[in-house]
Amino acid sequence: MVFGSSANLSRRIVLLSGWLIGCVGFVANAAETTTPLVDRDLVAAVESIRVEDLKTHISTLASDALQGREAGRTGGHAASAYLMQQLRRHAVAPAAADQQFAQEFAGGMRNILASVPGHDAQLRDEVVIVCAHFDHVGFGTPRNSRGPIGYVHNGADDNASGVASLLEIVEAVRKLPRPPRRTLLFAFWDGEEKGLLGSKHWITSPTRPLSQIKLVINADMIGRLRPEGVEVTGTRAARGLRHFVADANSATFAPRLRLDFTWDMRADSDHHPFFAAGIPALMLHTGKHDDYHRPSDDADKLNYEGTQQLARLMLLLALQTAEADELPAFRIKSRGETKDQQRLIEQPLPSPAPRLGITWSSQLSEQRIVEIIQIAPESPAAAAGFRIGDRIEHFAGHAVSDAADFRSLVVIADRDVTATVQRPGRSEPLTLSVRLTGEPTRHGLTWRTDDAEPDSVILTQVTPHSPAALAGLKPLDRIHTFGGHSATSEHLSRATTSLPLPITVTFERDGSISTTSITTASVAVKRDRAAIIERP
Repeated sequence: MVFGSSANLSRRIVLLSGWLIGCVGFVANAAETTTPLVDRDLVAAVESIRVEDLKTHISTLASDALQGREAGRTGGHAASAYLMQQLRRHAVAPAAADQQFAQEFAGGMRNILASVPGHDAQLRDEVVIVCAHFDHVGFGTPRNSRGPIGYVHNGADDNASGVASLLEIVEAVRKLPRPPRRTLLFAFWDGEEKGLLGSKHWITSPTRPLSQIKLVINADMIGRLRPEGVEVTGTRAARGLRHFVADANSATFAPRLRLDFTWDMRADSDHHPFFAAGIPALMLHTGKHDDYHRPSDDADKLNYEGTQQLARLMLLLALQTAEADELPAFRIKSRGETKDQQRLIEQPLPSPAPRLGITWSSQLSEQRIVEIIQIAPESPAAAAGFRIGDRIEHFAGHAVSDAADFRSLVVIADRDVTATVQRPGRSEPLTLSVRLTGEPTRHGLTWRTDDAEPDSVILTQVTPHSPAALAGLKPLDRIHTFGGHSATSEHLSRATTSLPLPITVTFERDGSISTTSITTASVAVKRDRAAIIERP
């Protein structure tokens, strides 16, 4: 990663049986058939990405013998030789000029390029690039090192981790019974640390027409996975890219990662020259750390299991996008979108005002008793004549069995209701008429649409204690389907007033797609009704 920069669907393809249409043989011009690539083929490819192999590649690339892999120097050349050796071992086709792996450019630098031609006669001329830069900063300089300089900067995370993952992806693709529909171009960039020189050179001297490049997937520093997850840059560069990434991350046969989608699109790695050229580009990144651009970025500090998970995600994403019937075009609006705009837009709306205006004893609520200990002035409760010490026994026609049920009843109740209370000093219950604030909510959802995320809506508010809240939905969840249909704003507006409960909802949160059910929020619901989220 470049020193000094911050790291910041109708076309949905589920990676299950039948999502790939097969052909006989792993040859670009082989005749197409309808033989599907079944789950076991995908599972075998995913499982072929092993921690042991990643360790072998990274320990080689990040060894002192390669002298920090500086572009154009002996160590960089040695790293490129290792890459070409591995590509030959997997019998993958060279993709530079004159059937060579190396694309030479200024200062003795060289990109290493290989491809797996697509098998679909209609789509094989379209290309998905999967890439990582293999150079690092050598012994370091005051410009590119955080010190001390004069020592080998091995760059295990930056970016032996991405390169090793890319080598494993190449091998995994070669294990499939047939290639994907589109061509996969595997690019190992040189000169990234000197200013993205390798990817910029390829843009000016492409080995495939730029018009054929439909998507770029870049891995830079993916060796330090931490609980906060993986930063994903670029999903707004084309409509629906976030959905593609979430689908790949939600495959049943690969672990789910927590994904942090950022609007930032900085010139800090090799995805950016493609973005600048109007080509959708993604980058995966596990974040900077104290060893960044220091001699201490060594192989023994990596999270290899995390790197394996990232490599497997990249494999599934590459296959998914290479198999899609259509890939989205570049979204021009993404050029002007910033992280500051994201922070502003993604602020959830405040919760609605309380409808009743009371507080009850938390201690007694543990005994399933709702006893009022405070009444807000000029609230509906005050106007109805509630008093401190009243115990609420019935509300809106339902017996109050506990505080949780009572909260939900208040949320969904009509404006005009009755409540029965047991008041201290009275032998008989007292019935009160109440006019609640605001309108009842059937589900408790408010949403907005986003041009970058078609066929879904983004929740801006989930009313506390509402059916949606009890189903486990939260602000910023992306609703993909609602009651079995794509969650367009128009469909939700109709469905939230007409569809009978329960309603099945699929949603994405932090890059993971899940399913839940919105059901009624009343005493008729079992006490364990709160969100049991099923993961496909």
